[in-house]
Amino acid sequence: MKNVPEKEEVENFWREIYGKGVQHNGEAHWIENQYQQNPSMEWNPVCDKDVADALRTTLNWKAPGRDQILNFWLKELTATHKHKAALFNKLTEEDQISEWLTAEVTFVIPKTKKPE
Repeated sequence: MKNVPEKEEVENFWREIYGKGVQHNGEAHWIENQYQQNPSMEWNPVCDKDVADALRTTLNWKAPGRDQILNFWLKELTATHKHKAALFNKLTEEDQISEWLTAEVTFVIPKTKKPE
């Protein structure tokens, strides 16, 4: 590959996108409009069927997430689905999500020979 950007240049590029904290306006007018247009949008607890349905659309052998468990195993170990549902419900009800659950790592993989 020619003209490969320096590590610092790549980091600075992505830092501009992902590195800035954002505080959203919870009082924005469009939020109330959505509630008025969709009054039946109430929270329903997640059940094991919801977990199974969500996993069904995932690809089996793609790179695993932070837990390092491939989707194949998440799908096939159905005895864990009720426990996953309970965890989602607990996170939602407590309204506090740990940073480790929301933090991500981005890997930059050039798709062409001209990354610049």
